[in-house]
Amino acid sequence: MSNGGFNRGPGEPDPWATGREINITVPVGVAGDLDRMTDVIKKVMTHLGCPTCHSGFDLRFRQSLDFVVSPKGEVAQGIAQPFVG
Repeated sequence: MSNGGFNRGPGEPDPWATGREINITVPVGVAGDLDRMTDVIKKVMTHLGCPTCHSGFDLRFRQSLDFVVSPKGEVAQGIAQPFVG
């Protein structure tokens, strides 16, 4: 199979060398907004080297409802760390 000539950036997964299941975790506020979800799909597919099509991929969405507990026992909603600058 070909990725249509699109080049992935450094560290980007090679979807053709791995399974076709793609797991995507989104916050509740994004999951409930069709326009934002459409944008998420476009961005994920661009990362996979296929910005114009998601055919052949098994996109699996999970709402992020994670919680963390401090050493003092305080509970707070979890925050995705990759986006913390």
